[in-house]
Amino acid sequence: MKKTMGFTLIELLIVVAIIAILAAIAIPNFLEAQVRSKVSRCKADMRTIATGLESYRVDGNAYPPMFDAGTGGTWGILVEPPFHSRIPSYLTTPIAYLTSLPHDPFIDYEQYLDWAPKEVSNRFVYFNYPYFFQSAIDGSALRNRSDDAGLWLFYSPGPDRDWYNRPANLVYINYDPTNGTISLGNIFRTQRTTDKYERGTW
Repeated sequence: MKKTMGFTLIELLIVVAIIAILAAIAIPNFLEAQVRSKVSRCKADMRTIATGLESYRVDGNAYPPMFDAGTGGTWGILVEPPFHSRIPSYLTTPIAYLTSLPHDPFIDYEQYLDWAPKEVSNRFVYFNYPYFFQSAIDGSALRNRSDDAGLWLFYSPGPDRDWYNRPANLVYINYDPTNGTISLGNIFRTQRTTDKYERGTW
C-alpha cells in the first residue's frame, strides 16, 4: 500500500507557532521604525521651515505673523491683529519662500481641532513672540519663554501626540527617544536652538 505524503497536525502547529513568534518580534520593530522615521521627517521639515522664516525676515525685517495671508481670524482671548497658532501661509504666498507648508506627521486633525480648516490645523504650532505680545490682552506670562527661545518657536506634539504633556505647565518638555520611542515631550525648533527648547528656570 502506497504511503500518503503530507504534514501531521503537530508539524503544522509548530510552523504556525514559529510564524507567530517571528511576527511578535517583527511587528513592534516595524512600528518603532515608523515612529523613528516620522521623527526624522518632522525634524527635516522643521529645518526647512526655519530656513523659510529666516528668508522671510531678510526681505521683510520681521518674521511672518501668526495668521494666514488674506484670511485673518481670531482665536481665544487674542483680538487684534488677527491670530492663529500655526505656521502661516505667508511663507508660500505671495512670495514662495517655501513651495508648500509641511504637515506635522504627528497631528491627527480629527482628534484635535475644530476651529480651523484642515490645511491650517495640520501644520506645526508656531509662535512669533513679538506679534503674540502685540496681539495678546496680557502676554507678560510668556515673555520669559521669548527670552529662552528668541523671536520665534514652533513645535510638534511628538510621538505621544499630546499637545500639553499634562499638566499643562509641562507643555515645553523636549521629546527624548531614550525614554522610549513613544515618550512624553514635544519636538521643538526655536530661533536660538535646533531640535529642542532651552528652558530657563521659570
